[in-house]
Amino acid sequence: MVDEYSMSVSLMNDWSQDCLRRFPRRLTRNQKVSFLAYLEKELQAREFATEQIKLRLLGIPNRLLLTKCENPQMIFMAHYDTPTIMPPGISPIYSLFGHTRQGISSIFLVVVLFALFILHSWLSALGMNLWADILFLGVSILFVIPFFFPNPHNTEDNTSGVLALLALAEKVKDQPFKDQVQFVFLDNEEWGLLGSQALKNNWQENNHLKPDTIIINLDCVARGNIPLVVYHKRDRLAREVLPFLQSYLPRAITLDMKNMPLSDNFSFREYAAIDISVAEPSWVPGGYYIPKVHTPGDKDFSADKAARLIEGLADFLQYKLADQPSRKED
Repeated sequence: MVDEYSMSVSLMNDWSQDCLRRFPRRLTRNQKVSFLAYLEKELQAREFATEQIKLRLLGIPNRLLLTKCENPQMIFMAHYDTPTIMPPGISPIYSLFGHTRQGISSIFLVVVLFALFILHSWLSALGMNLWADILFLGVSILFVIPFFFPNPHNTEDNTSGVLALLALAEKVKDQPFKDQVQFVFLDNEEWGLLGSQALKNNWQENNHLKPDTIIINLDCVARGNIPLVVYHKRDRLAREVLPFLQSYLPRAITLDMKNMPLSDNFSFREYAAIDISVAEPSWVPGGYYIPKVHTPGDKDFSADKAARLIEGLADFLQYKLADQPSRKED
């Protein structure tokens, strides 16, 4: 296990440096196509048959990469697309309340912007137009303009989840249950979970999923100190996975996001799908935030934390699938 763990750390460090140099942004069509070709090559080197598919939702194309698996018992997902920059006026609000308290954070943001609008109107009414213009420019820089620029570095969100999937594929490639595990790389998570929702629609139409299919999503898994096993009301899978993670990451906890999405597992919530993200406690106790995501500072990678997560998931795979017969067609 020590050798395999060290191998995972080494592989993810190499991949991370490669991605930071060659694929720091996956926002445009060409950037996504190039990155998917890179991932496909890595998967095929581990003797996984792969396919790329393009699914539309709301008229928007979603480019996905999947390993071929007719009847998966366990599916691992991560989104590979990257965001634009989160304005510096918004990022502290999420640190204050937590990404897991998106509703409260959004309400607080609206209140702040409304207060600034009132102040702008008051300055204009007093004839202090220069100060009103300065305030308008400041608000634009702090809350609006950065949204229109690609984030230059995206090591945590979500290169970390993608590379963790590749590391897990390395561990699965020689296992007898390899044909029961599927890996999926999703598009457009940053624009409203479009890729995962489009894939779920496609899979349900083709009866690809069964009620007991295990779906685990990885998103931002290499920076914080508290691993979150996120579920939505149905905690069956979260409770089952938790002790395996705690063997390597003792601070891991479960978290019910209820009707609030955090990542792509939300699209598959009726299957009790979980997301695993690593976070920090918010400044206001009770929430959790993921440091530096959607900011230019997102360029460091802790392969050690991601490798520990992979060890826990590999143990869970062995527990669930070793010595189990492959699922037959209904």
